[in-house]
Amino acid sequence: MNNKWYSKIVVATASLVIPLIQLLAVSLVSTTPAAASDRRTICKQIKQVVSLIEGQPPNYEVVGELCYKPNHKNVVHLLISGATYGSVYWDFPLHPQRYSYVRALTNVGYATLNLERIGIGKSDRPIGSEVTMQANAFVVHQIVQALRDGRLGEFSKIILVGHSLGSGVAILAAQYNDVDGLILTSFLHAQGPGYGDVGTSLYPAQQDPRFQEQNLPYGYLTTFPGKRTIFYSIPNTDPDVIALDESTKETFTIGEGNTFAPIVTSPNNVQSIRVPVLIVIGQFDNIFCTPSQCLEAPVEPTYYKSSPSVEVKVIKNAGHNLNLHRNAPAFFATAIAWSNRVFYSQCQPWKDLIPMNAWELGLAPDIVSDNSLLWQQSINKLMTPHSCPR
Repeated sequence: MNNKWYSKIVVATASLVIPLIQLLAVSLVSTTPAAASDRRTICKQIKQVVSLIEGQPPNYEVVGELCYKPNHKNVVHLLISGATYGSVYWDFPLHPQRYSYVRALTNVGYATLNLERIGIGKSDRPIGSEVTMQANAFVVHQIVQALRDGRLGEFSKIILVGHSLGSGVAILAAQYNDVDGLILTSFLHAQGPGYGDVGTSLYPAQQDPRFQEQNLPYGYLTTFPGKRTIFYSIPNTDPDVIALDESTKETFTIGEGNTFAPIVTSPNNVQSIRVPVLIVIGQFDNIFCTPSQCLEAPVEPTYYKSSPSVEVKVIKNAGHNLNLHRNAPAFFATAIAWSNRVFYSQCQPWKDLIPMNAWELGLAPDIVSDNSLLWQQSINKLMTPHSCPR
């Protein structure tokens, strides 16, 4: 396999983490969302008028939350949720020190834009047949433009971060050639043994108690009550997380359903992507890979023939919802280390390589010990202050 496409793993081994723990201070963290857990974090709601198809007037509004620290890096992670998920997935209100991607990324200086996709949450809900994967991608493209031209910010680097269907949206949005990188999670160009279970778990959202009073347009679906378990590796999941997931679940449109499968089955759709790519999937994500070795994962980088770098990481013991398993910080640390290496121009000290305080590091044993799957090879030499270019 060409080295350019070779899958790589970045983990901190125990010998490297010990000095890190000595450098980091232990602190108490409250169990409130990122917007309130640290007073130095600035979060503001953003609204942007968009159209679904190029050339049409902008008749719809999408909503999101932009969070950052003062003096933050001029790099933003644009977060795109999966089917039946919204912004809660990225900033989970239960134990956010463990489960909030927004909190982890802003704590190390990145900005995040936690977007409610078109048809989700507080964003407008067009007729379900109009909310396709292509419409989602065009909306994201318009948000990217607004993040660059001053309407929503003037960020020098924009990284699209997708979850499941949101990764498919990110792949399509990257075709506009106006983003700087992709983090694709819970998505492969493959169908695992549980792929078909997603379709059978859906029914009209208007029949679900959560949405009965919302007067949804035609063509919106959600999961049957009690079916959220298909997105988890149960031994590695807090039952309270699944319960909150059920009570905050979102929708999926027939338009997305009709246009998502071709993205999964057509690897050619990523051959023109020319930015760095990080692919992260759970070891027990049986929607897109076969547990427990997930041998589909090492094949995935070979499809990105034009990308300057592609890395793949399988998170041990995690299912489809990487953010909502007990070892979610392992994924957050992977995303941060990759972002630092690929996009941030300064050589990072240890305290910026890992998002959590020392006591939080215990939540993510995968980044403490090298326990990669058999096909993975680890990179044990992370950049330290002593190996920085001078």
